[in-house]
Amino acid sequence: MTLVSIRKMIDKQQFEHVYQPLWDLFNWSIFGYESLLRVNGINNVEHLFQKAREEGCLYELDFALLESSIFQFPFLENKGRLLFLNVYPSTILHHEFKPFLKRVVERFPYIENRIVFELNETKEEEGIWKDGELTAAIELMRGYGFYIAIDDVGKGASTLQKIIELQPDYVKLDRYFAQGLAANEEKQKMVSLLASYCGRKMVLVLEGIEEEVDLAQAKLLRVPAAQGYLLGKPGKLT
Repeated sequence: MTLVSIRKMIDKQQFEHVYQPLWDLFNWSIFGYESLLRVNGINNVEHLFQKAREEGCLYELDFALLESSIFQFPFLENKGRLLFLNVYPSTILHHEFKPFLKRVVERFPYIENRIVFELNETKEEEGIWKDGELTAAIELMRGYGFYIAIDDVGKGASTLQKIIELQPDYVKLDRYFAQGLAANEEKQKMVSLLASYCGRKMVLVLEGIEEEVDLAQAKLLRVPAAQGYLLGKPGKLT
């Protein structure tokens, strides 16, 4: 995919979003949805992001996806439910991000306290997490009424340090911990430890739940929230 086609896609808003539910395991109810990108002809959308990064338009792609995700999500039919949106730290630090936030809030005033920005970890952006400006940008986002999540916890480097320093509202635990959870005591210990640490300050979300037995184990460990194919596959909302 060339730079021109990526920019054309951005200009024409040729994006389609599907939404995967997040479940409150204490009250057994859906409390939010994560927006996921689908593009005709592209099986792995990560390739799209990688190409955009290489061509220097990653932040523009991120902006376009955030706005289209919000536009397509049926907020009225999902009163009280949150919308989880993935964003790269480099996008948050871009000088256009502050005016972008202002524009989005003005265009969609009903999104206050309804959006969770999921910060994605990548090897290319590892150094950004040490930038003091990231903390300032996160505070700016919170000032606009947005929540913060750290995605794929346990997969990247220095994740625990990021949780301590950034104090996210949501901690999304990588699917590795959900797979075979019921049969693995070491995973159980780690999940229990993180659930205890998060307490009431943060919400621990266990990703990748695919088996009933692992869901049952997560409940026993007092994991407050979960996501995965067993609980609901990504799809259109009406």
